[in-house]
Amino acid sequence: MAQSEMITQAFIDDVCHRITTNQEVTLPLPLGGRIHIDRQLPFLCLYRQPKNRPDPGTEKLVLAEASFIIAKEEQTDLGLERLVGSIVKTAREEFGAFLLVEIFSLPVPQNEGQEIVEEMEETFCLFSRKKGLLSPVVEKLENELSRISLNNMHPKVSLKYMEHIAPTGMKPILDRKLCQEQGTYMLGFGVKPVYQSEDERLYPLELEDLRRGVSVACKKGFFEFVKRYTSMLMVDYRELGRRGVTPAVFEVDDALAKIEESFDFLLQVSPVNTHEAYKAFQQSGYRETPQFFYRPRPFDPALKKRELFGIALEKIEDPVLSDIFTQKRDEIDRKLTMLLDRDTPNFLPGSLQVYGGVDTALLESARSMMERIASVSKDPSPREMVDAVEMARAAREEIAYYKKRYPEVAARVEVRDDIASGAMVSNGNFLINRHSTFAKKRVEALINHEIGTHVLTYYNGYSQPFKQLHTGLCGYDEMQEGIAVLSEYLCGGLTLARLKILAARVIAVDSMVRGEGFVRTFALLHETHGMAPKSAFGVTSRVYRGGGLTKDAVYLRGFLDVLEYIHEGGKLDLLFIGKIAASHIPLIQELLYRKVLHEPPLFPRYLQTQEAAERLEKIR
Repeated sequence: MAQSEMITQAFIDDVCHRITTNQEVTLPLPLGGRIHIDRQLPFLCLYRQPKNRPDPGTEKLVLAEASFIIAKEEQTDLGLERLVGSIVKTAREEFGAFLLVEIFSLPVPQNEGQEIVEEMEETFCLFSRKKGLLSPVVEKLENELSRISLNNMHPKVSLKYMEHIAPTGMKPILDRKLCQEQGTYMLGFGVKPVYQSEDERLYPLELEDLRRGVSVACKKGFFEFVKRYTSMLMVDYRELGRRGVTPAVFEVDDALAKIEESFDFLLQVSPVNTHEAYKAFQQSGYRETPQFFYRPRPFDPALKKRELFGIALEKIEDPVLSDIFTQKRDEIDRKLTMLLDRDTPNFLPGSLQVYGGVDTALLESARSMMERIASVSKDPSPREMVDAVEMARAAREEIAYYKKRYPEVAARVEVRDDIASGAMVSNGNFLINRHSTFAKKRVEALINHEIGTHVLTYYNGYSQPFKQLHTGLCGYDEMQEGIAVLSEYLCGGLTLARLKILAARVIAVDSMVRGEGFVRTFALLHETHGMAPKSAFGVTSRVYRGGGLTKDAVYLRGFLDVLEYIHEGGKLDLLFIGKIAASHIPLIQELLYRKVLHEPPLFPRYLQTQEAAERLEKIR
């Protein structure tokens, strides 16, 4: 027996010392195993690789936990039994009790002659030493496991009792004496290997679905154990997740951010000749579809895709982070396809995939808003306007305010000729169309929208460990634009004219998706809904840019969703941690509980006003 195969007493002593002093343990084991213990914790997940059969994928079921060991079966008598026993005793002294959970794949019945042995009905089987032991924990695990959705079905969970818990054919990892000591608890966690084929190949997507559910169930089970049996104080089960982030996560994050930051999607799909196109459209009597020109694409999207799918997302062990990064990769892929399809009929289907369309409820809301606004008498007094230079001055003052509070803020204000909208934020910088003018009473609202939301969340995301939080998680636009419009409302700058624009965008997107041309959609806004020609053109050109961009529907949809979120008691501060979608809020909360993310350094200035507080109270 080679000495290198042994887990030495010195190794065991080092692990126990680290646990006692509340240090992280992340070490390799002989024969290719590993131990990871985030911090002092009263539980441990164990997986032993069977020596007589392949078992692909099962070890991944423990990787999401904050405390686990992965080892070979043959190491049981080569120091693994002593290592686990020492961890149990050391942590038990800290917390008064300790729970060991051994996870293993259940053996699948095989054919016997011409008769087929009935296949196991249960997907999960929990093993306890005796009836009544750990009942609250077992019940919590049973309930949570039964809620997992596998191919649109819920699994069956069974409970069995055995004095010596171990996978079939293996020696128990804890000896009888230790098992009977007060404060020592053990459960077996058998899993039907639905993620393996009959010839023991891996089904990776089925495994990912399963391990997400198993991870949540385990954390809730551990939380039940912590509350009832230990001295550890916890307020939420998500606190028991992994805090340590593996290098693979940062490698994936860097690679995705590098690709996304190598191109500006909105600039690439926005015309460079909007000002000239309007003049030509006006001269045609609003009857000839304007011709738009776009920037040259400074890269080959197909080569970017090759680079994108070369990123090793499968190395991410944490299912929460894996989900976030996988969603982002898929969104970048779709945007690259849209750039390939720019100014062609294929662009619109990609836009619908990325930004969605307009459902009946949203369209009815937009139409209702247009009708109500039309019934309100217009203010006959002329509007006082400011130019791009004055807007730039106000923006620089607001950026300076945030820079004092977070010196990393380095946003630039640029007055340019080559952007389609009046103003926009791109890569944390504020861009203003040189030819645009702005109503003076709307300046504060626009500053709050662009600087107090888009720039602020860019730098809040920048402060976090993951770049995706400032480049934007998948589908972030809807939430971003929703809270940006909310900022306009909270400072009293959400005018009827602005609401009319938001509603018009929804109506224009719906018209475009239904197949109406540019001229017909313009006429719908100008003639049917009474918009001024230049405003109607601005809305229509934004919607038809690139070949049909449905993004503009997210402003009103996002605003209505944010209002509902606040009305239902949602925490507003979570929305400013970075560029996130509504679907990410539970994931962000979990990462905050796990201390993977931290509280953001910036909070919108407009939320400190009495006016904003009163308006928020009305929403609630």
